[in-house]
Formats: sequence, C-alpha cells, structure tokens
Amino acid sequence: MPKATNQISLSKKTQNRILILLWLIITGPVLGLMLMILIVSFDDLPTLEQLENPVSNLASEIISSDNQILGKYYEQNRTNVEYNQISPYVIDCLIATEDERFYNHSGVDVEAIFRVAKGVISSNTSQGGGSTLSQQLSKMLFPREKMNTWQMVKRKFKEWIISTRIEKSYTKEEILTMYLNQFDFLYNAVGIHSAARVYFNTTPDSLKLEQAAMLVGMAKNPSMYNPLKFEENAIKRREVVLKQLLKNNNNPHIKTKINRQQYDSLRLLPLAINYQKVDHQEGLAPYFREVLRTEITQLLNEKNENGEYKIRKKDGSKYDVYKDGLKIYTTIDTRMQKYAEWAVEEHLKKELQKEFDKDHKRFDKNGQPKPNWPFVTNYKITQEKVDEVMNAAIKRSDRYLVMSGKKCGKCERNKDYIKKEKGNYVCTYCKHETKIYTQDEIDKIMHTPTKMRVFSWYKKGYEFDTLMSPVDSIRYYKSFLLSGLISMDPKTGFVKAWVGGPYFKHFKLDHVKQTRRQVGSTFKPFVYAAAFRDRLFTPCSEAPNIEYCIEVPHTAKTTKPWCPKNPGVAYTGEQVPLYYALAASWNNITAYIIKHEKPATVVKMLENMGIPKGYLPPVPSICLGACELSVYEMTGAQSSFANKGVYIKPIYFTRIEDKNGNVIYDVEPEMSEAMDEETAYMMLQIMKGVTSGVVNPHNGKAAGTATRIRSNKPYGNIKAPIAGKTGTTNDQSDGWFIGITPDLVTGVWVGCEDMIVRFSTTNLGQGANMALPIWGYYMNKVYADKSLKISQSDFEAPEGNSFDFARCKDFKTGGLDLIKLGKIDEFENLIGTDEEDESQ
Repeated sequence: MPKATNQISLSKKTQNRILILLWLIITGPVLGLMLMILIVSFDDLPTLEQLENPVSNLASEIISSDNQILGKYYEQNRTNVEYNQISPYVIDCLIATEDERFYNHSGVDVEAIFRVAKGVISSNTSQGGGSTLSQQLSKMLFPREKMNTWQMVKRKFKEWIISTRIEKSYTKEEILTMYLNQFDFLYNAVGIHSAARVYFNTTPDSLKLEQAAMLVGMAKNPSMYNPLKFEENAIKRREVVLKQLLKNNNNPHIKTKINRQQYDSLRLLPLAINYQKVDHQEGLAPYFREVLRTEITQLLNEKNENGEYKIRKKDGSKYDVYKDGLKIYTTIDTRMQKYAEWAVEEHLKKELQKEFDKDHKRFDKNGQPKPNWPFVTNYKITQEKVDEVMNAAIKRSDRYLVMSGKKCGKCERNKDYIKKEKGNYVCTYCKHETKIYTQDEIDKIMHTPTKMRVFSWYKKGYEFDTLMSPVDSIRYYKSFLLSGLISMDPKTGFVKAWVGGPYFKHFKLDHVKQTRRQVGSTFKPFVYAAAFRDRLFTPCSEAPNIEYCIEVPHTAKTTKPWCPKNPGVAYTGEQVPLYYALAASWNNITAYIIKHEKPATVVKMLENMGIPKGYLPPVPSICLGACELSVYEMTGAQSSFANKGVYIKPIYFTRIEDKNGNVIYDVEPEMSEAMDEETAYMMLQIMKGVTSGVVNPHNGKAAGTATRIRSNKPYGNIKAPIAGKTGTTNDQSDGWFIGITPDLVTGVWVGCEDMIVRFSTTNLGQGANMALPIWGYYMNKVYADKSLKISQSDFEAPEGNSFDFARCKDFKTGGLDLIKLGKIDEFENLIGTDEEDESQ
C-alpha cells in the first residue's frame, strides 16, 4: 500500500494567480518606474529651446586699456570659459570624484542607482551618490523649489529626464564646461573662472593639481568644505578627491595619472589660499567703476522715438549690465591708476590730514570736545549755518535714508524701488525688508551710541571699531580731507586714471564728475586765453599794478564796485607783464583783462571747451573762479591748450561688446575748436611760468605759485616742461592744481565735504600745499615707469610760430636755467616756495 504524501494540490487558477503575483513583484518596480516617468514626462519640463539656451546670469566685465579686468557688475559673479580654458586637472578630478562612468552613460547611471539602493538596504552609507554630472547640472540650470516628499520624488524623475535630454543636446565636453561654469563656489565666486581668481588669484587653465582637487572637493558641499572657514574639512575632502584620482588610474577617460607616492605628497600640501575678495568696494578704480555703472545703465535704458531700446537684443529687449555678460572696454591704464590712487593716499595720509588735524584740534586744553569741531565758526559762519549743514547731512546719511524708506539697506537702490507692504519697507528689486520707523524713533536711533567701524588713516587697515552715535559719526567724517584726480591724454581724450576720493568704502561720493566745487584761480587761464585769442593782449603785454574796479549791479549785498585785491601784495603802480601776473596769480591784473574782454566772450569760449551751455553766468567775478565746476570739466577744458586749441570731451570707455564679442555700442569722440593753435601755444608758454617761475623785469622779483614741483620735496624734483595753474578759493575751502604736459593733463582738487570745514590759514590751505603734491607724487611715478612712454619733452610749437617769452622785452627767466643745471637750492632761494593765490 503506497505511503500518503503531504503535497498540497493547487488548482490551476491559484497557480496562475501566484505566477501573476510573482511577475508583479518582479516587474512591478520596473512598470512603476516606467509609469512614473510617463506621468512626469507630461509635467512642466524645460523645452528643447530652453535646454539648448539655458538662462545663465553672466557678470559684465570692465576691461582696462592694458587688458586687465578692473572689476565686474553682477548678480552672480560668473564669467563663462571654454573647455580648453580649463585645466585638465579640474576635469579629471571632477570625473573621478563625481561621476567616474561619465563617458559610459547617457545621463542616468543605472549601476550607481542600484549601488545606492543596496547601500540604503544594508545601511551602508559609504556606497556613494547616484547623481551623474548631467543630473547635477540639471539641478543648477533649473533649481529646485521648496517641496514636500511627493514633489521631491517627482522632481527626481524630472531630473532624470532633463539629464538625458541634456546628454542629447550637448557633447560630454560641453556638459563638463557648463557644470564648471555654473557651480557656486561661495564668496561671489560662481563658476570655475571666478573660483580660480577668488581662491588662488589665477586663471582656470593655470590651476595646479592640488588646487583643482580642492575646488572639485567643494562640489560635494561648498559650505561644509569652505576652505576659509573649515580648512581641515577642505584638506580632508581634497584628500578624498586625490584618492579617487589614484583609484581611477585605469580609467581611459581620465588623463591625469598619479601613483601612491605622488598621492602621499600631494595630500600633505597646505591649501595655500590666496584669497581675493570680490566686492564692488574693493579693487582698482572703485569711484570710476561706480560712475561708469550708472552711465552704462542709463545708456542701456535709452529709447528712441518709437519706444524701442536704442541698444537692444535681437528680440528687442534691453541688455542688463548685471546679467548679460557684457564687456566694457575702458581707457583706464591700471599702472597709472595705481600710481594715482597711491599719490592721493600718500599725500592725504602722511602729510595733509595730519596738518589739518593739528590745525583743527578736536579737544580743548582740558581734554573736552570742542562743541563745533571741525567747523570753522566766525563772523561768516554762524551756529545756525552749522546746524543747517548738520541737519542736511543727517538726512542724506545711509542709515537715515534706509530707516525713512528712501533707500534699500541691501542693494542700495533708491526710493523708486521701495514699497510699503505689511508694516515694512520692501525693495521690489532684491526683496529686502526694513521696518517702518516713526520720525521720533529715527531721531532717537540717530542720537544713540552704537557699535560701528569707522575710518582712520592712523589705524591698521584704515578702520577701527568704536562706540559712537550716527550723528557723531557724521560730524567725525566731516573732518576728513577729500580729493578728486583725473588724468587724460589731451590728443585722444582718453582718461588714464580716475580717483574720486580717499577711500571708497567710507567715502562713496565721487569728486571727479559727481561734485562741483569753486575753482578759484585755475579759471584765470581761460580769461587770458580769450584775450590772447581775440588779440587784445599778448603774454608780453603789460599793465600797471594798481587797483582795478568794475561796476556791478547794486543789490542788498553789493552796493560798491567790485575791486579784487591780491593778498599780501601792495599796489606799486609799476608795470607788470602778463606772463608774470599769471605766474604770480595776481587778481587785480586778471580783473584788468576782464575789463577789456567781455565775460560773455569768456563764457562762450568755455562752452566750446565742454562746459554746459547756459551754466556759467557772464559776470566779471567769474574771472577769479567764482563759479563751481567739476575736476572732470576743468581738466577736460584745460586739455584744449595741449591739443592745439581743440577740445575733446574726456572719453573713459570706447566700446561695449555682448557676451559673444559683438560690438553693440561704439563711443564717438566729441570735439570742438575753442581757440587757434597759436593762442593755445601762447597759453602753454605762459603757464610754464607758473611751475618754473619768471621775473618781473621792472623790479627783479620772481614768482611762480607752483614752483614747489621743482623743489627737493618728496613730490618734487621734476625737471620736465610743465604748464600748470594752482587755485585757492575764498577762505581756503578748496585747493586745486592742474598740470599740463604734452602727453598728460592731470587735474587735482582737495577739500572737505563742506566749505565751512577748512584750513585756518592760506599757507596750509592754498592749492600749492593741498593739491599740487598729489600731482607731483603721481607724475614722478608715471615718469619713472618707462613702459608707459610718457614724454618729458617740451610742447610742440606751431609751424611758422616760435613764440617764446624771450620775445618779450627785457624777459628774464625765474629759474629755468637753474632747474636744468640741477641747482634746486639756488632756485628755491630765488623763487621762494610759499607763493599764495586766493580768489575773491
């Protein structure tokens, strides 16, 4: 009898169900995956056009005439580079670390996905990530928003689809290049180009292997492996990258091969960071860059009569200086810019500010603060005037503007961008929010001491931390001398150097073009030039040294004729040659000339030298510089003398290119003839007497208000021919010097923010002491740099004209021969070094 079995007989129907269940278990994930991909494929995905033309914010570059990058305008500091501009070390480290099968997949690495899944099941988190470089690129090109779990799952599938489409649209080299151009390496270093500059002060093609490994290591988590904050983390991560490179020695797609010995050596190297801070307040020419930014933005916003942008893209939209990767080619020479910035700092820091602080003691003999420091209060300047100046300054301060909703505290845009929303001021541009304060709250904050970092020439790094109320800080900053310098080639109009102030971070206002100050005696050459041009006088003409009065319309303040005087000079009645009068900067002789030459004629000539039409009043007092002009306008106008009478509007950028190198804007020179060539040459000759000195043949006295430039002072010892003019305004509020050479015309102004803050004596406050030394420091550097090829020769005389002072009867040089012989001491004894000039 057969044994009974325990086998259970299943019906056919049950067997089929089990088979179906097993089949679903095995194929379900695959089907689910396919279904999910199908669902997601109908979702909102980038179009083919978007994939082939991804939106990428590119920084616009400001390029100097010697092909250096002066700075950038950006929302993201990104400059794209080509594949062949990237070090092979970067490429190989990236593939070895982030996607070693990069060349073997089409956007999704299935092997890596199963490896990650296995790691999750086994709780082994060292299995590595599953994202390919193409997937990581898709995240950067189309960033994730804040999502819940289900949205995150959908997003992951989207990235798979996007990455496969990226692989179809681009070559492997293009994907690598896009990835490295897109990655944010922190500290305004977006892309490998910026990262190489910020962390190692080099270019991406020059990165060493250990440098490339550090930057690639940041790709895992830039915050965690930040080399400036977490050096040890960055070193360890670099070691991981190098180990991956060693591990991939057999990978045919990785060209960089290292052995164990090289790995051991490289991993022990220090990071050797050479950090370059990226900030619009740092670097060369910050004042120039800010003025340029404003003007380029205005230029790109201009529309024609049809409402179209004058400069526009193919689709008619305007260019954005912050996003479109423009290249702005400027005329600034970085060498000359460095010399100019150094010259301003050298004089203000080492000499002039110390003299000013000594002249304006902040504390009395009992150590108590002087109530009106640093203002000069006398019969002209009342307490009411001081209060008026301070109240206006408070309302202009950044802190006050932000609290009153007139400026963004983050991006610094003006009130046009500020809106009130839910009890806050909100910037419509950057979305920054600021609390709305009442006027009483603002006043209390402005008068409450708070921690702040303020400027000082005497502290390391020119800053120190202190406790001070915002109002006291405003008063403190008014005690600093400011400066503006512009240097240009008179033959082309190209601006070579532009210094708008002493220290941009703490003194934002540009004093080259954005401010106008009383010009004083630097205006006198225009009066002489008009008279010479109209052949009313020549440099040899003479006038008696007497008082000259001019009738002016009577007002409540002016009831007498205008009779300008010369400080410290008595009327002798003896004859004075005009070449001597200009060298000595005598006011009465300039008044004598304006009595013969109509003020309106002088003004008309100035309008042909770049001064806006209708701006200057045609009144007699203008002959002594009783008008306000910018350093930009004054220097541009006087450059006409060195350009044979032809004015060229100063040019500081020549063209703008788009990101593809297409020229979208060309600067056309603006020129006008102000005077004939012979007049211009006469002016150069007569202005040379200002710097070299001339003698009045009737009394043997020598004069020259700018002869310090020939002295043994640190900024002196210049022997080249120089035409120039000093300027000192009423009460020493402004000091000027404009120096002219055949290749460079350079104007310098020095003064405080307010005219009621000034030196107490003309000896200290005259242009020869305030401004001329900056010019001397600058030109000594320029002449010493032979690569600049700045001529030290004399001015070229017009054909058929050889005008010289020697043509004047009884002409004697003040010290030209002594200078040429190097007899500086004898020259100083003859001339003296404290000639004063003052406008009234």
